[in-house]
Amino acid sequence: MIILGIDLEGVNQNLLENGVNLEVDRVIEIGAALLDWDAGQPVSMISEIVNEPDRLKISKELEDLTGISESICQEWGLSEKHIVPTLKNLAAMMERADYCMAHNGTNYDEPMIKAMFERFDLVMPEKVWIDTMVDIEFPNKIRGRSMALLEHAHGFINPFPHRAITDVLAMFKIASHYDIDRMAKLAESPVVKLIAKLNAPNWKNANEVDRFNKVKHKVAKARFKWNPGNKTWFKEVHKVLIDEDKISYEFDWYVEE
Repeated sequence: MIILGIDLEGVNQNLLENGVNLEVDRVIEIGAALLDWDAGQPVSMISEIVNEPDRLKISKELEDLTGISESICQEWGLSEKHIVPTLKNLAAMMERADYCMAHNGTNYDEPMIKAMFERFDLVMPEKVWIDTMVDIEFPNKIRGRSMALLEHAHGFINPFPHRAITDVLAMFKIASHYDIDRMAKLAESPVVKLIAKLNAPNWKNANEVDRFNKVKHKVAKARFKWNPGNKTWFKEVHKVLIDEDKISYEFDWYVEE
């Protein structure tokens, strides 16, 4: 099996609070590697800093995180005329791969690189993306999902964190501990939203409040999240896990239609 690992460093308007804004967010580094999974070896790589003409200025916080400064991006970043050949090369690598793989790719790398293809009037090949943040069934003892925590949990340190190509190779090292066919099956499964049945008690009734808080604790422990908009506790899971009867909680829940 051939896997194309992709990682992007980007300059984003307000990623932490609002997520990706494809109108203004831009890529400043592309890292990609084709991995022969059976051999356990990368066989082709791309590692490029890019300087898109309409990007936001690189902040001091982003420079501290990635090591890519405004001056480095301007001096070493690919100009507009050189970005297209790089994207075409990346597309050719996608064509050769059975799957693409990225850490948090669903929310970041996939939409960011697809938007970049579109800005340069190119078509990105359609592939199933394995997201190692959600498509690997990590053991319960591994609670965190950041790359730094996962690297530590798997016995190594990435000497160049938050650089695109080294993050790709670190991701491969983590993923190598797990079954690639299982990852692919999860990636190909639709994601559904579970809603916990947690009705508000009569707040004047101490027994009802106590029962409510006990159930709420179980819901939170199961990593359900609170949605203040519709006042529900929810969790997104792969539908295949429901089909396999692997979803079990000590409280009632249902699948949102």
